[in-house]
Amino acid sequence: MPAVAEKAANALPYPMSDVPSRCPPLFLKKKEDFERVKREGQRITTQFFNVVSSRSRLGNTRVGIVVGRRLGKAVVRNRGKRIFRELVRQTYQCLLKGNDIVIFPKRPALTLKHQHLYEAWITTLMSQGLMFSPNSPTPLLPLSGGCEVMIRGV
Repeated sequence: MPAVAEKAANALPYPMSDVPSRCPPLFLKKKEDFERVKREGQRITTQFFNVVSSRSRLGNTRVGIVVGRRLGKAVVRNRGKRIFRELVRQTYQCLLKGNDIVIFPKRPALTLKHQHLYEAWITTLMSQGLMFSPNSPTPLLPLSGGCEVMIRGV
């Protein structure tokens, strides 16, 4: 038993990224919040996902992911949620504060390479003003808040 306790003590609490997924202000949880965003928000449609964004009543940005049964069985739906949760964790520090965002993944997003989906995600958020704008047109764009974003074709 002591070896297990020692191993657990040395383990990183959040191995995938710096932003914890269990952090209360990061993800939307209540049905009322999802309904408010869908009712009041602005819809953005892409080939890989739909995004609805609305101003938040709180000072921070929260994100919700909605995956319906049309996407596939439970394994496929859970994979879609994991993929988009990781995108949110990677870009959370770059998001403008004060917005609630709901993501509706589409089936093509599940077969896309992570880099291409990441680029589509960044491009969509920047075009809608939900993410900090880049300062200089270089392939690796430094964003305020310590974020670096790679955009294709720049």
